[in-house]
Amino acid sequence: MSEIRIAARYAKSLMELAIEKGLLEQVNFDMRTLQNVCKQNHDLVNVLKSPIIKSDKKASVMQGIFGNAFNKLTLLFIDTVVRKRREMFLPLIADEFIKQYNAHNGISLATVTSATTLTAGMQASVKEFIEKETNARVELKTQVNPDIIGGLVIRIEDNLYDSSIAKKLNTLKKELIHNN
Repeated sequence: MSEIRIAARYAKSLMELAIEKGLLEQVNFDMRTLQNVCKQNHDLVNVLKSPIIKSDKKASVMQGIFGNAFNKLTLLFIDTVVRKRREMFLPLIADEFIKQYNAHNGISLATVTSATTLTAGMQASVKEFIEKETNARVELKTQVNPDIIGGLVIRIEDNLYDSSIAKKLNTLKKELIHNN
């Protein structure tokens, strides 16, 4: 079974249990925290993936890191995943949980790439524009890429809207080459 399918099944189970217990928002916060910690701390991911480190040690590491911060349901879930020897999938489970949470709440993920850092006001304007255009709630993620020169590149789920100056220059270049 593929890693994504395993992670999706565990995430779905956690999602259903969190909804049933009325703890969806707290568990979502915990999964986002786990996702961020795993992205920033490769040593933790290596510990989770290591076949040499025993499951009880991995469980105590997770308890030590998240024990005071996470909801009891999330901690019980993590402990269950570790006991079933699926701890290497925890970063993927967190990713899948967030995707399922967003789908459940009608939230689209939009990534905006700009040549320079967007101010808070600009981010709010872009978010408002995207929400109006898509008729959906949007979770905005920003990136900076000076290579686009100016303008914005917006990715909403699988759709790409490129209004960057670099793209316009490339298009103009192709037209000039084609016309000669």
